[in-house]
Formats: sequence, C-alpha cells, structure tokens
Amino acid sequence: MKTYTAAQMRQREQAAVDAGTSFEQLMENAGRAAAAELMRRLNIPGRALFVCGKGNNGGDALVMARIMQAQGWQADILFTAGDTLSELAETNRQRLRGLDGVAFIGTDEIEGRLKNGYAAIIDGIFGTGFTGALPANLAALCRLLNQASGYKTALDLPTGLNCDSGEADPDTFRADLTCTFAACKPAHHSAAGKALCGQTVCLDIGID
Repeated sequence: MKTYTAAQMRQREQAAVDAGTSFEQLMENAGRAAAAELMRRLNIPGRALFVCGKGNNGGDALVMARIMQAQGWQADILFTAGDTLSELAETNRQRLRGLDGVAFIGTDEIEGRLKNGYAAIIDGIFGTGFTGALPANLAALCRLLNQASGYKTALDLPTGLNCDSGEADPDTFRADLTCTFAACKPAHHSAAGKALCGQTVCLDIGID
C-alpha cells in the first residue's frame, strides 16, 4: 500500500490537477467516497455531526454532508475556525444552504446537541495539515467529541495527529474509522495512529 507524506500528497494532488482533474473534482471524489464508506457501515439514516475546519479537509466533510443528506441523513454542521473558509470549502457550504435537514450550528450549541446523541460524528478539522499542539478551544472540543456517543469518522487523519511524525496531542480525536485518500500517511503506521485511527480505509479519489 502506498504511503505519502503531507508534502508528497500535495505534489500528487497538483500532478492530478496538471493532468486535467480540478481540485474541486478531487474534493467531490473524496467526500463522495468517504460518505459511501460510512453509509455502508451505518445503513439506516440518522443524525450526523460534521465538524469542519476552514480548509479543504472541512470541504471534504461538507461534500459528505450533502451526499448523506440526499440519502435521508440530518446534518448538523459546525465550523471550528470562524466563518471564513477556503474557496472550495465555501463553494460546498453554499451548496448546502436551504437543504432540508441541514443546520449550521454554533460552538455554544454543541454540548447540548451532543447530549441528544448523533449516529455519526465526522472530523474534518485538520487532516494532513496539523502540526504542534491543539489550540485550547479545539482540544476542549475534541474532548467533548471523544466523550460523546456515535460512530466517529476522521477524514485523512484524526485531528491532533501529525501526518508525518505520528505524534499525537493528548486530546486527539479518537476515530472508529479513518478514511484516508489516495494513499496512507506515515502517521497511520505509527503506534499513536494505530490507537487513534480505528479502522483505516484508503479510498481512490483519482490521484496516483
């Protein structure tokens, strides 16, 4: 199985774009593949929480939300880094506006909603882009998510796990399933990664 560092993954993404696939299509492929993988495991639609950063990992989660909403899921969407998103993430946020069963929620609502329970919790905060330590607000959020019921899915890597070094923040998101794209990352093979990723599934999104 292929393994790419964060830098190698960026190079492979750019090569795919240079060959004629848009970044938007890669995001669509990633979100669709991850949604299909999750719905194979949870085949009865329920309530899902999508926790999104401002970048492309959050964009992947937003594509997932749209695909799952079309299959009868209710989607609560939380943005962790304010209201300004990357261009591709913003495009996918706009596609969700006005859809039945889609709610954009604030951080002040999250604790109460978690108590009501979710069938699925999707981590789309950092992906391969995390380094260092989790900011205090995200560490607190991950603690809440880890304590909550629901099947937990991370996109590419659980938030708090360093893609290349495999080092993990103490409050790293603890996934039941990690959907990684195109190739595994070094952290998936680390001791921390094996403990935090749950089952890791590598999904084809059109990148060699």
